[in-house]
Amino acid sequence: MTIDLVTATADSFRPHIGQDFTVNSVAGPLVLRLDNIKIFEGSTVRDNHLEIGGVVYPPRKAFALTLIGPREPVLRPGLMALSYPHIGPLTLFVSPFRQDHDCTLYEAVFN
Repeated sequence: MTIDLVTATADSFRPHIGQDFTVNSVAGPLVLRLDNIKIFEGSTVRDNHLEIGGVVYPPRKAFALTLIGPREPVLRPGLMALSYPHIGPLTLFVSPFRQDHDCTLYEAVFN
């Protein structure tokens, strides 16, 4: 099952909560676990008509994926190729936003 990032919603990722995604970093392969999905209920970014190249896309609420990685190394914000066997490769803009005692939290936002 491949996820189309243009039409993806929070529900597209919900079955994968708790699953591990692999990122190839400068330090080598790094595992990021999908921990949570936050829906921005007040967002109207894609609640209206969107047409690209004659294709009309359904509205969606903005949402963010929270991923948990090791405390070190901390990946720099940027486009990352995440691989996961059940949905194939995904290229997302991922950014660290918090570091705890034993992990670093990352976020990928879908508007």
